[in-house]
Amino acid sequence: MTTRPSFPNTLAQLGVASLLTLGGGAALAATPFTAVVEGQSTIVEVLDPNGPVVRVETSASGSGTPGALSYFSGDVLNLADGQGTGTNRFVTDAGDELFGSFSVQFIPGADPSLFNLVGEMVFTGGTGSYQGATGRGSFLGSGQFISSSVALTQFSFEGNVSAVPEPASAALMGLGLAGCLAAARRRA
Repeated sequence: MTTRPSFPNTLAQLGVASLLTLGGGAALAATPFTAVVEGQSTIVEVLDPNGPVVRVETSASGSGTPGALSYFSGDVLNLADGQGTGTNRFVTDAGDELFGSFSVQFIPGADPSLFNLVGEMVFTGGTGSYQGATGRGSFLGSGQFISSSVALTQFSFEGNVSAVPEPASAALMGLGLAGCLAAARRRA
């Protein structure tokens, strides 16, 4: 005689499997990330006048898939070959942060005050809903120098991001599953 597993036992097995997955830090499915921001990029330091190699900081605001957000970056850029690398941070109005690193190509325009930017980024972590974030993306940018060290800039970002639930969220989900399990056992 073969016995079939009861509904409460099957539910219990699913609940345990879900808790193990969440507790193990499994990432959620990748979701699209987009943002369009405008702000200011400033050459804050000349690292090597022969390159010239400069350190640039950008502060901008705009919106995207997470809603209104602010954008901050710091990078080192070789103006001779246009190549640079840096780190960036997106901050939502709710205070969630998404961190990343990027490589960028600076492309001078026909007018010496104008330029374009093309880059690739890797998401490396975050806080809140971006806890444990991973993913990749790309960006396009443009700008115009309004002085020898300050440019007005615009950026458009797109990519995918996956995040691991915060421990508190995973625990809350586990409590919900345990409640469902208890209710199902009482009915059986």
